Amino acid sequence: MQEAENMEVHPHSHSHGKKNWKSYVWEFLMLFLAVFCGFLAEYQLEHTIEHNREKEFILSMIEDVQTDTSTVRNEIEQNKKQLRFIDSLATFCFNYDITKKTDYDIYRLYRRVLSSSAAVKPTERTLVQLKNSGGMRLLRKKAAVDMIILYDGSGKEVLFRQEISGIMNKECINVAFELMNFNYYNPGTYRGISQSAELLSHDRVKLIHFGNRITTYGASLTVYGQCLQRMNDDGIKLISTLRKEYHLMDK
Repeated sequence: MQEAENMEVHPHSHSHGKKNWKSYVWEFLMLFLAVFCGFLAEYQLEHTIEHNREKEFILSMIEDVQTDTSTVRNEIEQNKKQLRFIDSLATFCFNYDITKKTDYDIYRLYRRVLSSSAAVKPTERTLVQLKNSGGMRLLRKKAAVDMIILYDGSGKEVLFRQEISGIMNKECINVAFELMNFNYYNPGTYRGISQSAELLSHDRVKLIHFGNRITTYGASLTVYGQCLQRMNDDGIKLISTLRKEYHLMDK
């Protein structure tokens, strides 16, 4: 009985007291730091992923431009050869003399002039990804972005000039229908020309008209060649800029 009374009188010695305000502040700070550190870790991870994607885009862009410049340089040389043939063909037309038997030369040069080389088509693999996936925002270097935009413009100008030259080419063919018998070429190959090749007409006005068309086509190819050279130069500058800005000089 006495023991029971003693138990009622004395409270449990191990009961917990109320937390003070310092405990709450400390718990809040610990929770805040945990959340904040998690946010920083996630931000850093996202930042690292974006930097890796940026570098991948840059390396891919360099590969694309290297492919383009190789093709462009070949086209520049072909364009120069074609212009030389154009000058010779136009000279034969403007100074045509039936007694000099230059019909064969006109056929020969016409084949050279109208021969089409492989058209330059800028490699847009990386550019399309940058534009469509919002990748341009990943590029932190303004100099790099400016050069990419400049190079893209050069490529579009080349495509436009190709189209114009193609139209001029067809106009030359239409005029040639009135002057030339394509049967003198080996059917299907155009590789051989009969030495007896003769023009359908020796009319001086038609020949001058043909010479005018050829010259106009030559002017179009001259501008096209200038655009090719500009694209090549811009491509070299772009590669140099990307390597410098992203410390890829030794790659």
